[in-house]
This record gives sequence, C-alpha cells and structure tokens, in this order.
Amino acid sequence: MTRIFLLMLAAFALPYVAARILSAVGVIKQPVSAILGIVLGLGAAMVMLLVIVLVETDSSSRDGAYQPPRLEDGEIRPGQFEDRDPPSPEEPI
Repeated sequence: MTRIFLLMLAAFALPYVAARILSAVGVIKQPVSAILGIVLGLGAAMVMLLVIVLVETDSSSRDGAYQPPRLEDGEIRPGQFEDRDPPSPEEPI
C-alpha cells in the first residue's frame, strides 16, 4: 500500500520537479505555472474525451439478463448475458 502511495506521489511530483530544474538551468523561459497549467488542462481534456468515448461505445447488452457462472456436468460454464423475453401484452409493466 505504501508503494502505491509513493508511486502516485512521485508521478504527481515529477512534472513539478522537472519544470523547476529546467527553469533553473535556463531551458524554460516561461513561468512554470503556465506550462503545467497547459499540460494539466490537456490531460483533463483527454480524460473527459476518453470517458465520453467509453460511455458511447458501451458494448454491454442493456436488454439482457446476466447469468452467473454455473457448474453443469462437472464443468464450469462461464457467465454471460442472455436476451430477456419481451413482456407479453397482458403483463402489467
């Protein structure tokens, strides 16, 4: 758990440390906050685009019922989605 926390902290701090070093050496002439703002803004836009794409291309069956894995004839059958029967006109909704 500690390794995961330290890895996330390092991944978060790495751009700040790199920008600070590059600006001290003189490679970067612009303020560090402007560059990091642009990078973080582009990253946030990419995440939002990814979420939209994943929601729109969802391939799960919304009309199906999930049948969990089961044991049949000594073999494990994997879980799957099966189509539901449409409700009959006599059935109340």
